Amino acid sequence: MDIENSQTLNKSAVTDENLLINTQGSTITFYSLNYTLRTQRCCNIYSLVGRKEKHEQILYDINGIFKPGMNAILGPTGSGKSSLLDILADRKDRHGLNGQVLMDGQTQTDDFKYRVGYVVQDDIISGTLTVRENLMFSANLRLSKKISRTAKTTIVQQVIEQLGLEKCAEKYVGTEFIRGISGGEKKRTNIGMELVLSPSVLFLDEPTTGLDSSTARNVMEYLHRLSRRGRTIIFSIHQPRYSIFKLFDTLFLVAAGHCIYHGPANKVLPYFSSIGYVCEEHDNPADFLLDITQGDSPIENLDESNSDSDKKHVQNAHRLHDLYIKSDIYGSILQEISNSSNRTTAENNQLQVEIISTSRLAEISYVSQRTLRNVFRNPSLVIMQTVVTIFFATLVGLIYLRINRIEDTGIKNRMGAIFFIVTNQVMANLSAIELFLKERALFIHENASGYYHVSTYFIAKLLCDLIPLRIIPSALFSTIVYFMIGFQQTVDKFFIFYFAIFITTTCGAAFCFLISASVQVFGIANLISAMCFVLMMVFGGFLVEISSVVSFLSWIKWISIFRYSFNILNINEFSGLTLCLKNNTNICPINGTDIIHNVAHIEYETQWDLWKNFVALGSMTIIFLILAYVQLLRMKKTK
Repeated sequence: MDIENSQTLNKSAVTDENLLINTQGSTITFYSLNYTLRTQRCCNIYSLVGRKEKHEQILYDINGIFKPGMNAILGPTGSGKSSLLDILADRKDRHGLNGQVLMDGQTQTDDFKYRVGYVVQDDIISGTLTVRENLMFSANLRLSKKISRTAKTTIVQQVIEQLGLEKCAEKYVGTEFIRGISGGEKKRTNIGMELVLSPSVLFLDEPTTGLDSSTARNVMEYLHRLSRRGRTIIFSIHQPRYSIFKLFDTLFLVAAGHCIYHGPANKVLPYFSSIGYVCEEHDNPADFLLDITQGDSPIENLDESNSDSDKKHVQNAHRLHDLYIKSDIYGSILQEISNSSNRTTAENNQLQVEIISTSRLAEISYVSQRTLRNVFRNPSLVIMQTVVTIFFATLVGLIYLRINRIEDTGIKNRMGAIFFIVTNQVMANLSAIELFLKERALFIHENASGYYHVSTYFIAKLLCDLIPLRIIPSALFSTIVYFMIGFQQTVDKFFIFYFAIFITTTCGAAFCFLISASVQVFGIANLISAMCFVLMMVFGGFLVEISSVVSFLSWIKWISIFRYSFNILNINEFSGLTLCLKNNTNICPINGTDIIHNVAHIEYETQWDLWKNFVALGSMTIIFLILAYVQLLRMKKTK
């Protein structure tokens, strides 16, 4: 399926907002799931040949069924529980995956992951928006356009009430600069982002991670209440306390990629007791089960105390799996799976879902609104960008204040001012590196969940970055610098100057956008951008005579933002200008065109020699933006 087309959004055609409360859960069944992870290639350190690809099997022949209610996938770290959850939710790369997952007896469709809810382990949500605004953002983008705004507002209010978020609904979620809501409220808000879709199945990856025991219990109790209203809740969990464990309806226990128990949670202790593992009276059942999965129970310690730990875990998992598939519980689960696969979707789904895409303009509007709220509620970047721009403009203006037209300083200072201006305008765009880096996790989650298309996000972010952070500061900088320095006071030359500043800033920002979309670590992205800008600066034509540089490096001048901008500003300032140079006791006039040719070494015969530099910068800007968009498309959306 095409990457862009695969982002067809999930817009549930809900005509009555009250259906949110009475959603009928779906049944998820899965057969013979085997998942092999392909890891990075390795090679012999003594040889460049013999590079191999390593394969590690994560899941082995997994079968099961999850019905409406609380369905827990329990296991130790590295057992494969998160991989199983991601496969069931269609969030895993299908390479290396064999087996079948059914929803109400039907094979998963390409839009399956847009029809179910998925809550990631880490809280991924916009911190500068309130709880209600975040939920409305999800509702506006993911619910059908057939639903009125009033109905969407009602649905959001119902979600707030269901999750007990009334007290914090108007509070900001919180960032590193803004005090926000508690960890439990954040987790419930993340759950609410999916509930506005009214999904019949809700997947959660480690919903208690990062929460204290009391908060974790509160979150799980809210999920339990949702399950009692008919939803299918499926979640992975590591080590729950007993008050959480007793909320489970169905338990799927996994060890070293093997299922060692799948059935009712209240029958798990009697089952293990029947095969020789007895939970002591005051022991937490979850801790007891994890000890069994890792081979840390007294039986294994007596029999294999001296064996290798990893090997012991695998052998223990094989033995427990063999015991489980011989049990009556396994036979009853297989019978349930068989019965479920024979049912039709019509018998199990009371809420029909239709794919209706919101218009691209509406998507751009909603994403832009959120971005602008982020900017104005966390204004440090805008303020600093504006303040620094005014500061540098004033500083440059004072240094080169009212440059005269007599003596060599008239030429040197004009060229120095132009170089300083161009350098400032390019380097200031290093702040643009944050554009896609800071929201990378949020973008991947929302795009994978069907909030918006990649093109929508890209356009909205560009509009909301270029206008407040590039265009406005460029206008301020140009106005202050131009008149303080005393460049030629004509209307046409001022606007050419401003246009040059703007296109230089935009081109520099576009290059940083490309780096931001390509690199995951801010420090590395910042280093790459700075190194490239310094290299472009060297080949800009001011610091070194390009014709004297060795040929295999001189090509860099063709991709130098500095060079084209430097050419524009020099041609604009010196053409039509006459300067006076002192020669002993005489004052000799010199034409600005001669300075362009002989001092700046710029080709200038016709006006095209000026505008071709604009064309070059514009072309580079378009190329950088296209490549940045391609990188966003290529960004891996699955785990």
